[in-house]
Amino acid sequence: MYRFSSGLKYSGTTEKGVAYLIFQSEGEVGNRYFDQENWKYLGERPKGTRAYTSNFYGRIELFKKPLSNQKAEFLFNALDGIQPEEKHPALLHGFKAEAQRLLSTVAKEVVQQYEGFIDFLNEVFELEVHTQKDKNFKTFSDDIGPFAIGKIGQRDFVLPEFPTLYLAPALWREINWYINNYLSGPYPDDPEHPNLERFHWNKLKLPTEFNSTYHEGVAYFLIANFILIYEAFSENKKGETLQFYIDLIQNQGLRPWQQLF
Repeated sequence: MYRFSSGLKYSGTTEKGVAYLIFQSEGEVGNRYFDQENWKYLGERPKGTRAYTSNFYGRIELFKKPLSNQKAEFLFNALDGIQPEEKHPALLHGFKAEAQRLLSTVAKEVVQQYEGFIDFLNEVFELEVHTQKDKNFKTFSDDIGPFAIGKIGQRDFVLPEFPTLYLAPALWREINWYINNYLSGPYPDDPEHPNLERFHWNKLKLPTEFNSTYHEGVAYFLIANFILIYEAFSENKKGETLQFYIDLIQNQGLRPWQQLF
């Protein structure tokens, strides 16, 4: 089962050649953004659990990564057919509010460290200055990545339910795809492997146009949120991984985005 940033969860299975998707949510119900070409809604079974069945026969494939970047284009094309009414919460309420939005139970000291990290990103990468100048907005979700799509046989699909979509700078969704599709880490100390790299990108290499201070600042902001989403999945309000990540970037000077060029 996979958990999205909003708490929405889903899983999939195949029975006798028929694929099923099951969604669960304690709070926000998934929004049914996408057309129903691939899926038929079966209703609540039981309350709070929603079921879909595929309109096509074939074995379902989910949770694959890394996927080819052509899959990102497939997802982006689907997102472009939707026009959200609101900007991303970070743009409406400030970047510093993201820690509590993504992990509502987060400890106070973690919030303070996250706020300090945003100050650092503004000082070194002028994150919010560049963002305010960016006018190229596209449909965005914190959950853009390989777990937003799947395949039945040879037919790709976008999930029929998804957390709330927002407007954000177009480069956010490209960078979020690379983070969710390729990144693993940060890895802690390992006495048996003293030269272990903290971050792994699965051989990802990016075009040079992604090598700017704006792209790099956005990447470190979105990586922090990527970690927060997994801390929420683990119900880890102390946020040790987030604190470790912030220390690596802010205090130890690691620059994992620069590994990609």
